[in-house]
Order: sequence, then structure tokens, then C-alpha cells
Amino acid sequence: MMTQQSDHSSRHAGFELLRILSMMMIVLMHGIGHGGLGTTAAPGTFPYFIYWLLFMLGRVSTNCFVMLTGYFMWQSKTKASRLFRIEIQVLFYSLLTFVIGLFAGSSSLSAGTLLRAVFPTTSCVYWFCSCYFILYLAIPLLNKIIASLTRAQYRFMLIVLFLLFSLWSTVCFWSGMARVENGYSYVWFFVLYFTAAYLSIYQVRMSSALCLSLYFVFSLLSVLVRISASGIEARMGLEGMLDTLGGYQSPTVFFASVCFFLFFQNIKIQGNRPKKIILAIAPLSFGVYLLHDSDFTRAFLWEKIALSRFGSLPASLGYLAIATLCITCAGYLVDTLYQKIYRVVFRKKAEGKVDEITARIYRSIGKGE
Repeated sequence: MMTQQSDHSSRHAGFELLRILSMMMIVLMHGIGHGGLGTTAAPGTFPYFIYWLLFMLGRVSTNCFVMLTGYFMWQSKTKASRLFRIEIQVLFYSLLTFVIGLFAGSSSLSAGTLLRAVFPTTSCVYWFCSCYFILYLAIPLLNKIIASLTRAQYRFMLIVLFLLFSLWSTVCFWSGMARVENGYSYVWFFVLYFTAAYLSIYQVRMSSALCLSLYFVFSLLSVLVRISASGIEARMGLEGMLDTLGGYQSPTVFFASVCFFLFFQNIKIQGNRPKKIILAIAPLSFGVYLLHDSDFTRAFLWEKIALSRFGSLPASLGYLAIATLCITCAGYLVDTLYQKIYRVVFRKKAEGKVDEITARIYRSIGKGE
């Protein structure tokens, strides 16, 4: 969900469109998952199939956000100012949602909750941000690994990573040895980074029709696997099996993510006006996530929206679409305001100072050697 501001990425309007659509898909997915809509229908029924098909179609979105980083950052230098900018943004939304949570009664004031609000990255108020923080710090090392590999060695590494952290971690759902945690882990972010970097370096291409077809096929397979496994989990007491089979790391979700990503790689936006709109909106996408999925307000938000209030499938889907659109628009509006505040308070000089101090530290370490 992070916004990469490299010149290369800013010129690729197709990938910027991917950010926008992926964020809407994340909100929709949260409505089905966190909002409880996916549990309103019995497994095996048509509404259950539709809800979870939509969920799995949106499941690729988070993987794609991480892949965008790998696609563009494998040849770029990390900057402390970029991490500073992200951390300030996360802190702003953490404090904002904490205050909202206090007034709404969804969070309480205590030393523990205050510490979580003030240090959101280390306390996983937003799990994605905590994992991304570690990924970003590791990028220089990951890039050195990439630079040292031949194409054959790189392919072999990707196969090994897939077997260990996707296939094995999904089939052996009871095992946490690989520390993949259904994709909610920086370990899985490393795998996505290496995958996207390979796609960028060797300019892997697939036809748009094939990309979309495979994306739908793999997403459909994810739903069918869930339906087949839902009864088994309940009858045999295999707790956690469903979550693992539908996790970000599962082979079907992983391959669907790659296909979806490659589809947007092919997109060329025609016309300056649509391109300008996309490039203006896309950097605000991260704010949508931070506003609606904070630990302090998540339960309260979906409880108030009450997506399951309608009994019929068409009404529920219509309400879900409206809620998704409203939450997304609210996030863009709030982040527009935040960006203006940030520019006034910190300006470019603050970011430059952060990079300067970091460079001094690196130089002093180098002299020590």
C-alpha cells in the first residue's frame, strides 16, 4: 500500500491504476471478511460462493502492492526520507483513529493503548506497515542478492522460495516453522519482492487475455478449495485450515496475484487527462488503508456499517458496493488533507535533513572500518 515515488513508477499509469483498484478491492475484501458478510451464508450455497469469489478476486491486491515495490526498487537506492515520510503518515493515522476510537468507545485510554498509538509500527496497529518497514530496511541486502545471481540461479531461487513459503506452508497448514503466517509476515514480503524484481529485470510478459483468464481461474480455484475444505475443518477440528488455504501465500492466490500484476503491466493509458487523474489519485491510496483498517476502529466501523442487515444477495451486494465506494472516497479526502498538512509542517527541508544525517552515519561507520 506504500507509494513509491520513483520517476519510473510515476510514468507507468497502468501500475498507478493498479494501486487505485487494489485499494478498492482491499476495502471490499475487508467488508466480506471483517464485516462478517462472508459468514452470513452457509457453506456450499450460492450466496456463499459469490461472497467468497469476490473475496478471492480481491485477495491479490495486498500482494500486488508489495510487488510494486520489488518491481521498481530492485535497482533503486533506499532513502531514509522515504521511510520517514511513511512513518509520519502511519503515526498520523494511528493517533487519529485512536482518538476516534476513544470517542466511539471502541478503544480505551491506558498506558498500553497509548504506547500502541504512538508507536504503531512496532506494535502492529497496522500489520502491513510493520511488515513493510522490515522489508524496506532489508531492500539493500535483497538487491545485493539479486545482483549476484544469474538468470538460471534466480529462477532456481524463486522455485525454492515458492516450494518452501507457498506450497509447503499451505499444505502443511498446521506448521508455523516457515514463519509465513498466511502471508501476514515480512518473510512473505521478501518472496513477493524477489518475484516482482524478476518480472522487472527480465521483462516477463503475458498477453492481457491470458493474464485475466488465469487470474479468474486461480481465484475460482481458491473459492472451490475453500468450499471443499469448509466441511472438513469443522468435522475434523482442523482449526486454521481455511485461513491458510485462502492466505496470501497460498499457491492459487500467489499465481492469481502474478497474473493480475502482469495484466496491469500491459495497460497503456491513452490521453493526458485520464493519466493525470490517475497519477494524482494513486499516491493517496495508502491513506484509504490507514483510515479504515486501524486496530482502534476496525470493529466499530464494520459494526456500524452492518453489511449483513439485508437478507437478499442482490441487496447485500449493492450495499457492499456503496460502502466500499464511500470508505474509499473518505480515505482519499482525508489523505488529501493530510498531504497538505505534511507539506506545511515538514516541507522538503526536513526530508533532506533526514537523508543528510543518515549519510553522515553511514560515512562514520565506513571510516570506522
